[in-house]
Amino acid sequence: MQDFDSFDLGENADKGYGDPQMTERPIVKVHEHVAKRVHLLLQRAGVPYEVEQQVCAGCAVVLDEKRLKRATG
Repeated sequence: MQDFDSFDLGENADKGYGDPQMTERPIVKVHEHVAKRVHLLLQRAGVPYEVEQQVCAGCAVVLDEKRLKRATG
């Protein structure tokens, strides 16, 4: 049976919650959103409707969304 009291953590033994390396936030690249227009066909309660979304081409974040009056069918 293994003795857990002598369990060796190796090089990570000194790192704790107060260690600055563990508390640093990752650097997020800032970019300017480039809008791309996307049309989606969705369905709610059996009724199809079309949605137009403005999506960033770089990070795929939905910037704007509007429901169109026309429905295909």
